Amino acid sequence: MLNYTTNDYFLRRNTQASEEVEISIIIPSYNKYPLNLYTLYSLEKQHYDLSKVEVFLIDDASTDQTPERIETYNPPYHFYYFRCKKNIGRAKVRNLGIQHAQGKVIIFLDAEMFVEPSFLQNHYQYHQQKENLIVTGAMSYKGLYSCVFPDFQPKQMQEITKLIKDNSKLSSRFSTYKSSSQTAFPLLKNKDFDRGRYKTLCFEKSSWFSFILEQYGPNLDGFSFPWMAFLTGNVSLRKSMLDKVGGFDEEFVGYGYEDWELGYRLYNAGAEYIASDQVISYHQEHPISSDKWQEAIGNYYLFLTKHPDIDVLFLGIEISQIASLDDMNELLNEYKVFLEHDLYEFTLFNRMFIKILVTITLLLKIDIRHKNILGAAGFSENQRNELFDEVMRLKKLNRYNKITKFIERIISS
Repeated sequence: MLNYTTNDYFLRRNTQASEEVEISIIIPSYNKYPLNLYTLYSLEKQHYDLSKVEVFLIDDASTDQTPERIETYNPPYHFYYFRCKKNIGRAKVRNLGIQHAQGKVIIFLDAEMFVEPSFLQNHYQYHQQKENLIVTGAMSYKGLYSCVFPDFQPKQMQEITKLIKDNSKLSSRFSTYKSSSQTAFPLLKNKDFDRGRYKTLCFEKSSWFSFILEQYGPNLDGFSFPWMAFLTGNVSLRKSMLDKVGGFDEEFVGYGYEDWELGYRLYNAGAEYIASDQVISYHQEHPISSDKWQEAIGNYYLFLTKHPDIDVLFLGIEISQIASLDDMNELLNEYKVFLEHDLYEFTLFNRMFIKILVTITLLLKIDIRHKNILGAAGFSENQRNELFDEVMRLKKLNRYNKITKFIERIISS
């Protein structure tokens, strides 16, 4: 075992990785014990040559039992445990892993993501096909109750009860938990994972990811926001792509958008995205965190400041719940046609349209309920009439139905 300390972190490693490392897995962890141990265990069981794999578990100053349990951990892959002396945040933590990674393929994985034995092999094979590919498994992930936590909501406890009702062994363990005072109570053991018993506690998770896959397929054909697939819970790419655009922007602190911002830079650098069901992961459920809306909105504004582009601006329409993901996508596609063919004839409309989009994003800081948007944008009565006239002119072209309906809704609001 080799250990050393810097002013910022403590590092422990079980071996010195060779130059033959093919895959580097970067796992940030903050108070994710014991879920992170199951994640690490799942990586031990991979159908891939583990001598060519290195795993970075980067502990962002957790206050749980992770440091004690990792002290004697000695897996079959090259393992690095970074223990940050203070909490440095999601972007910096992942950059620390990138800085030390030697693998040709980088996989970002959340600390509570259990994976199947084919996980590494399948991620790796994709990157033998194309050098500019980004592979996400986070859009097909499933839920898994590997542990019970005292802070689980009643709904979560009810879900567990329903899943194990026909399994006497798991029901017995669950009953033991109810009389236990443990902080986190494992419902599963390593042998349960080895024998596939964990699937009893798995369930389908429904989210906006599912909608995108249903609507646009794994290659995201026709989806103008493919960079939204850069979800660091489970995503891979060649390290050469990161060398081209840089790592995570460390100005992003708190929750949200540091992943999409990097995904956006990668997309603009020529990356192609694929959402694969061959690299799925199981999200080990934990207590639901408090609302991080304000943190996320602050980071969205930072994203928009760094990339004042029309597609990033359009994202505010969906965030504000004025339009669905599908409508947002169709609106952007129509707008790009408008810019190419009719901008010259409708410069006044374009100025007003952009002003409306900017106002929608500004209102996010105040309230998600967007009413009287034209009033908030400072439109006079005369300007409202001009906007209405422009919309009527656009409607006559009969190719901007989404845009005209959208503006009519704004006018009526």
